[in-house]
Amino acid sequence: MGLKILKTGSSLPENIVENSYFEKYLDTSDEWIKKRTGIEKRRISKDIDVCDLSKKAVEDLNLSDEEKSKIKLIIVSSLSADYIMPSISSNICGHLNLHKEILAFDLNMACTGFVGASILAEKYLEIDEYAIVVGTEVLSKYMDFNNRENAILFGDGSGAVLYKKTVDNFSCDSGTLYSKDLSLIGKSLDKESSFIEMNGKNVYRFTMEYVPESIRKTIEMSSYSEDEIDYFVLHQANMRIIKGIAKRFGGIEKYFTNLNKFGNTSSATIPICLDEMNKKNLLKENQKLLLSGFGGGLNYSTCIVLSGGK
Repeated sequence: MGLKILKTGSSLPENIVENSYFEKYLDTSDEWIKKRTGIEKRRISKDIDVCDLSKKAVEDLNLSDEEKSKIKLIIVSSLSADYIMPSISSNICGHLNLHKEILAFDLNMACTGFVGASILAEKYLEIDEYAIVVGTEVLSKYMDFNNRENAILFGDGSGAVLYKKTVDNFSCDSGTLYSKDLSLIGKSLDKESSFIEMNGKNVYRFTMEYVPESIRKTIEMSSYSEDEIDYFVLHQANMRIIKGIAKRFGGIEKYFTNLNKFGNTSSATIPICLDEMNKKNLLKENQKLLLSGFGGGLNYSTCIVLSGGK
């Protein structure tokens, strides 16, 4: 069985923070940030939190009454929810006035969440049923803006996809290796911190070791050859990572990126990419899209979905 993208949506804060902002008070420069990460600017929310950002992203789907009637599942991926309960997904159900017979829940796989949620959606749905999968973050709530290593990396945003379960082939791969190399501790018995903490070198090594292998396994499990993949849409963490993986699969011309404009929005990066691709008319009927997310856990997930076009 498989998944087809029917519609996409996104919502981004209006406030744009250029690299030059950090030059004013950190030992860094625009040139250094771009060379190290590929990021030129990012969106930082001033007045909208995760739940409202998510609702705007699903509003952007412009769902018809018929489409709403076919939705059986809503999954929202976020590590920066406004509150523990009720869930963002249930809030979306109420906001869209959807019928009651829907399974709705949030999950936290950090940057891997959107792809992980997509895999779960494919496993749950019956043929021709629909699901909304959302990746949404306001990471600026948890950023230490005096930390040169992390402050430059992250941004805020939300992306949403309307999926349809199809009879097409579906291949996927996932893995988890427990590590605190990328972590955020809100409150625990032994520690209290409100900032994202990351060992960048270890996360980079993890990504370059496990993600290419996950991509290889996913393609091999599918009925497609590497050449038949139209686009590789990876989590937008660092251009060095994306370029490194592109040397092994497909070539950089098949990798859509918008990291330069939005930074790392964790679980929102891939659906924001998909929406931008859709709005630029890059997505055509039945194109094959390989999605791969990786990050805090440390974990990774990869799958191949089809594009439904606009």
